[in-house]
Amino acid sequence: MKKLLLSITLAALCAQAGAQQYIIVDDGLPIPASNVEKITYEQEEQFSSCLLPAVLAADTKAQLFSSALLETGIAKTLNNYQYNDYQAPSDYYTIGSGDYLGSPIKYWYNTNRNKMFTMFVETDNVLAEQGINSIDDLKAYAKQVYDAVYPEDANVSDPKDPRNSLNRFVAYHILPFGCTYWYLTSYDGKETDKCIDTDMTDIAAWYGTLMSNASLKCSYPMGTQSGVYVNRRGLKDNPDIRGAKVVSDSSNSSDPFTHQAFNGYYYYIDRILTYDKATQDDVLGSELWRVDFKALSPDIMNNSEDLRGNWRNVNSQDVKDGRNLAYDWNCLENITAENMNGVFLARRAGYYYSVYLCDEVNVLGNGGSITIKLPPLPPGEWEIRMGTTAQDTRPKLKVYLNGQLTIESLDLTLRNYSADMDFSNNPLRNEILDYMSKNVFKVTQQDIGQFLVTDAKTGEQILLASDPYEYYENVVGGGINRGYRGFLAIENPIRSFIGTDPSTGADLDWNSRANNYRKQAVNDYCDSVKLPKCMKAPEECKCNNGGSGNWVSISEYDISVRYPLGRITTDGKTDNYLKLEYIPDGKSGNNYELALDYFEFVPKPIYDNE
Repeated sequence: MKKLLLSITLAALCAQAGAQQYIIVDDGLPIPASNVEKITYEQEEQFSSCLLPAVLAADTKAQLFSSALLETGIAKTLNNYQYNDYQAPSDYYTIGSGDYLGSPIKYWYNTNRNKMFTMFVETDNVLAEQGINSIDDLKAYAKQVYDAVYPEDANVSDPKDPRNSLNRFVAYHILPFGCTYWYLTSYDGKETDKCIDTDMTDIAAWYGTLMSNASLKCSYPMGTQSGVYVNRRGLKDNPDIRGAKVVSDSSNSSDPFTHQAFNGYYYYIDRILTYDKATQDDVLGSELWRVDFKALSPDIMNNSEDLRGNWRNVNSQDVKDGRNLAYDWNCLENITAENMNGVFLARRAGYYYSVYLCDEVNVLGNGGSITIKLPPLPPGEWEIRMGTTAQDTRPKLKVYLNGQLTIESLDLTLRNYSADMDFSNNPLRNEILDYMSKNVFKVTQQDIGQFLVTDAKTGEQILLASDPYEYYENVVGGGINRGYRGFLAIENPIRSFIGTDPSTGADLDWNSRANNYRKQAVNDYCDSVKLPKCMKAPEECKCNNGGSGNWVSISEYDISVRYPLGRITTDGKTDNYLKLEYIPDGKSGNNYELALDYFEFVPKPIYDNE
């Protein structure tokens, strides 16, 4: 156990406490929290028995894996539990008064910055089913698997060397953060599956492991085969590749799945887990990865329960309902920043946000750059996409992949450009209208209620009763109803293209032509000014429509978008990095809210055939 030591001044002990929180140590008298200057920990000798290596060593069902953990020296890594130099800001903070998110929000910093881990463990029985009954058997099995993937390291015999096959075998089973069973994916065992259309895709998450440049996939399919799987490919009850399933332990009465230590958790799996060629090519290398931004840093994942919370009660600031958590820029593994002057804020989930999994990370500031270490990708060509929401508070960014500039200026206010885009709220509506009037349909008013429209491509003409580019604002019930008529109207974008031939007076119907031209005009304009391509959000991602109880796809919202950032080719053995650099605008202060929702990593076979 750890011994709690309190530094308390004599004067503080004599002070009266009023209505406040108290601290009780070893069943002693309550001490007012405000009287405690500092809390530190003194490690007792037997404390190591509470850490992951010792807890696993005491498990009679997993002695072989425990032996391999010791022989590789990875047990030493798993005996860590704290960053000794971390100084947590105290209390909570409030930011925003309409400048960022519409109203002030409350957020906390980590009280402690802990090192935690999650292990997937084969029991001795599972290994024995494959003829592995000793540590020598396990070494031989690991060598057979990993020599085929890394032939250049076949002669590395020291098991403590990260290039050694046994070392790789063990390290691939370990995640660099602590995670309970119901947070290995976004499904909490209750109703967070509503965030995903599980008829279209399984709920899934991808994580880097302690093995260098190797990721694994956790998924939770709905149906008769429900549960947490590692490296499964397929949908619901019809997997192409089953993977290893996390199984319950009948002897663990408090939680049938989770074995807990002070610095993390471990889970039994029913099949052997390896990062072999088939896993790289047929599972990880053949699917689109949709990775929640919070999964990129162990520091954020260690707080997954805080950030998820009672996600239905989004307006609550009670700790039990989840909390917004801020992180010191110097205390975020895999995420670094230069010249940042704002707050890095992980937002707790709110079920009517039109974002992936109903949560996101916000960077509130103005200037500098952020560099993100991407999760390890198998060898091949990959497209990197960023999912976010387009708002007027978003900055413009330069985008770099592995040090190469891929986008000169990414304007995060730009919404999804499609035939159904909302021109009333589009920040580029005037530019697009001007482009259309010059290159698609030219309009000349002939008389009151008569507008001559000329097809800029064919020269044909039609006489309409209203201007197809007309913008209107009407006061309705104390509010303002605004939008475009005719060509640009959302409700019926082509109804004004029913008119007459100006020469003969014969009825004409240009609806189909106008509809096609409209779609093409948006794409042509974006290409003409070299705007980054913008995609609508994935159809399978859902949110609660205004809290009404009606769950809809976030693809229905034009602010929910994906920006392709560029493509990379990786050898599967090298780290990859994304850098987002603010483009200066001459303003001072924290003027922008950068929303980091999720990334997509798309292998070439997918983006070539979408």
